[in-house]
Amino acid sequence: MIHVVRATAPACLIVLYFSSAASAQAQPVGDISGVVVVGPVIGDGDPSALDQGLGKLRAGEDRFSIAADATVVWAGDLSERIRAVASIDIGSDAHPAAGPGELYLKFRPDLADAWKVSGRAGVFFPPVSLEHDGADWSLSRTLTPSAVNTWIAEEVKTTGIETSLRGVIGDRPISFTAAAFVGNDPSGALLAFRGWALHDVRATIGGSFALPEVPAMFAGQQAARTRPVDEVDGRIGSYGQFEWSPSDTLSVSLFAYDNNGDETSLEDGQYAWRTRFSQAAIHWDAYAGGEVLVQAMTGETRMGGRIGGQSPASVGFLAAYGLLTQDLGDGTATFRLDYFAVSDRSFKELDNNAESGWSASAAWVKPMRDQTDLVIEGIVAASERSDRMRFGLEKDQTSTQARVSLRTGF
Repeated sequence: MIHVVRATAPACLIVLYFSSAASAQAQPVGDISGVVVVGPVIGDGDPSALDQGLGKLRAGEDRFSIAADATVVWAGDLSERIRAVASIDIGSDAHPAAGPGELYLKFRPDLADAWKVSGRAGVFFPPVSLEHDGADWSLSRTLTPSAVNTWIAEEVKTTGIETSLRGVIGDRPISFTAAAFVGNDPSGALLAFRGWALHDVRATIGGSFALPEVPAMFAGQQAARTRPVDEVDGRIGSYGQFEWSPSDTLSVSLFAYDNNGDETSLEDGQYAWRTRFSQAAIHWDAYAGGEVLVQAMTGETRMGGRIGGQSPASVGFLAAYGLLTQDLGDGTATFRLDYFAVSDRSFKELDNNAESGWSASAAWVKPMRDQTDLVIEGIVAASERSDRMRFGLEKDQTSTQARVSLRTGF
């Protein structure tokens, strides 16, 4: 049976209309831009990861809906070297439906210097995702990011200061980035209690994501929704990145993150998780019209006071994907293969959060007119998670999703 679900597509279309009208007028200070993505989506399998379920995709349970998302960005120069950026994210499956996205000051480099220093201060996503390279941190090749970058968009948004140093060594570009941040303490709750997912809803300031019903040992403590951007423990985290281009067609990067969470802190139903991960990534323009992206991530997260030397919740995680985009002249075709896993390291007899799975995605992007694309996408995801049996479900699940959208920039 197919169920029809209401969505906030009209709100996104209203945003598009007024934002386009505003940008068409003379702006006294700054510019308004953004991206709107609207279209039908249908999927099967367990309830959606966005609907307190253990499904891996945005749609589930044979539900048909209109997925509607928008990002509206204002950016204005405060001086020759400082630019302010503020965004609002709107989504039919977001909670709340609209909220502040990124909010930061951007410090531009002195172009006369051989080594250029730039930076940001405020609330922003770290430079982890290779897929979110479209306008205003949007996707350009697909509608749904990989498991790696779905999680980054869900749980890795920081409030801090980031500095980058860019230059040339041996005629090849090289850069170093370092940041210190607060907040992002609940990062890890989704990976432990729900596992990996693939969808395009991202964290907002004050926003939250639904968790499946938590095990009895956390009942009454962990809130039903996790707020990834929150500050819980008053401690400072950090991340760093190294990027190098050995040729004009190849770029490689290494990234490391540690939120330095105090595992024993709990505030308003939000635990501080100690979450650390590292990543290696490659962007390769393999041949004329062919582009390859690879990201591989591994890390761990844990929380709670030790019981018999073990954290109440402690998991390791691993995910990777390979993506190929081919320009076919009248559009681009993208194929992606994902692998993801979680290993449970504590009290598995009471709460087994281990999982493993894979997904395969295909997308077609057809330019319709200036800044508007028709995007068609299909995904199949298969996973094994023992915790599903706690809800009377089979531990093995295979689900599919089909989606068609118009993606418009302004």
